[in-house]
Amino acid sequence: MSDAETRKRPALHVEEIAAGERRGVIDEAELAALRASNAAILAAHPAAAVAAEVGRRAGERRAEARAHRQRHAAWWFGLPTMAAAAAVAIVMLRPGDPEAPMVGPSVLGDMSQGESTDGVRIKGLASHLVLHRQVGEAAEQLRAPARAGAGDVLQVSYVAAGATHGVVASLDGAGVVTLHFPAEAGGATLLRQGGAIRLAQAYELDAAPNFERFVFVTADAPIDASRVVAALKTVAPFTDAPTRPLALPASWAQSSFLVEKVSP
Repeated sequence: MSDAETRKRPALHVEEIAAGERRGVIDEAELAALRASNAAILAAHPAAAVAAEVGRRAGERRAEARAHRQRHAAWWFGLPTMAAAAAVAIVMLRPGDPEAPMVGPSVLGDMSQGESTDGVRIKGLASHLVLHRQVGEAAEQLRAPARAGAGDVLQVSYVAAGATHGVVASLDGAGVVTLHFPAEAGGATLLRQGGAIRLAQAYELDAAPNFERFVFVTADAPIDASRVVAALKTVAPFTDAPTRPLALPASWAQSSFLVEKVSP
């Protein structure tokens, strides 16, 4: 190659030849210029600073995605006043009292889910999730496996059934994991007792395909929520991701609520 041809060669081609990605020969002058350019770039953009910036931007994207997928559950509390008044009509009676009147169900359905109000675990009752879908100003309880589509707004509730700590998270068909409770990985995992406890935020399904799997992991001691998130990410690539058990300690109980995604 002539000197004139070498001078005309783009710097990118020189880098590709040096990396073995392009055929050609580079002379000492080109190699020296390439080394000097690389050194200048590294000096202007230290690796640690670049890594930190990449991590920061990735965190911002995750936060934006989470904010887009979640919204405050104000709709849940927006039911008509008369309906809300009817929902709190409770009659205290002794078990087996023959004079007990027949009381109709609450407009919100049975929110006790079989759990005693003091949090004592009833025989045969396991910790589980309860999901409702927003339908206008009302809430429709879903039965697993449920069917829903992009744009549907779901309210997730948990029934502790005596378990003291828990984590709620979900995995969608695109492999994205969302932590619902606690709000952050380092947050407190202490559960409330007394029937179905609504999470602070409702959840809007996006266009991810196939499914949204909600999991509820419980234990009798604080739980590291990041382990639950990691376990969900581990099963994401498998074809049985909607039902595959999570690799978590045997002392942690786990249950799932599967929502099958359908097209509008």
